[in-house]
Amino acid sequence: MATTAAPPSPPKKVNRIGLEISTYKGSKSTLCAGCGHNAISERIIEAFYELGVEPHRVAKLSGIGCSSKSPAYFLGSSHGLNAVHGRMATVATGTMLANRTLLAIGVSGDGDTVSIGAGGFVHLMRRNLPMIYIIEDNGVYGLTKGQFSATADVGSKLKTGVVNDLPPVDTCALAIMLGATYVARSFSGDKRQLLALLEGAIAH
Repeated sequence: MATTAAPPSPPKKVNRIGLEISTYKGSKSTLCAGCGHNAISERIIEAFYELGVEPHRVAKLSGIGCSSKSPAYFLGSSHGLNAVHGRMATVATGTMLANRTLLAIGVSGDGDTVSIGAGGFVHLMRRNLPMIYIIEDNGVYGLTKGQFSATADVGSKLKTGVVNDLPPVDTCALAIMLGATYVARSFSGDKRQLLALLEGAIAH
């Protein structure tokens, strides 16, 4: 009786250090469908995978807010710390002083960084701490129903009809002025540009 051997399984796709992309993923996102925070998390996964960074060499840091939930959704086997509101920069500084071999990536929002966390952000930029600091900026406080943040554009209008009459804080200009050596701005929907900028930040 003739038997037919099953065709060989296609080889698993791995990066330069032999890891599959699933190694770089985290928990399933609980954020709203279509949220830009999810798109950024996906590019972070892709960037670390493509560059072959070992997940255990990474420290993930965040504060409070929708953006600060996102580190749970990437690099699940890395180190992580969710700080109190506005204190991600301070905790990142302590982390890097304690272990300078780690590659630190911090994810914060415009409220967490520019409002309550402005002091910590300024001093972290002034020190040019060797870390990746991502500000996921949508101009509003998403967790508390969308009030204006300090980065909201003049003329922005809430559903209640309130119009923002205050000028926004430009975080990129502030970082450059304070001496940060890799500063970039992108859009969460531009996958190609965002991936390239994240890979540049990792390599910097």
